[in-house]
Amino acid sequence: MKDYNVFVGKKIKEYREDIKLTQEQMAKELDIAPNHYGRIERGENSCTMANLIQICNILKVTPNDLVGGLVITKDDDLKLEIDRLTLEDKKTVLSFIKFLISNYK
Repeated sequence: MKDYNVFVGKKIKEYREDIKLTQEQMAKELDIAPNHYGRIERGENSCTMANLIQICNILKVTPNDLVGGLVITKDDDLKLEIDRLTLEDKKTVLSFIKFLISNYK
């Protein structure tokens, strides 16, 4: 389990640094102690589902952005590309796929 925590913690840190937030600012947003937040980034502590969702919202990323590399399926390439789309673009892609399926049955 610790390896998962380290992987997720590193991803959180990367995204946090990308948007120029400090650990202290993140801890304040999450309403947790800065040292606890630091342990999450180092993989020493796991975070709760509630904190993970809040972290995603603060960083403007999806849970898949943080944990996606841990889940491997044969459809990963397609899922990764779809996850990068906006909600509106996902709807367009879904409509197109349905169109293709209906015309090639």
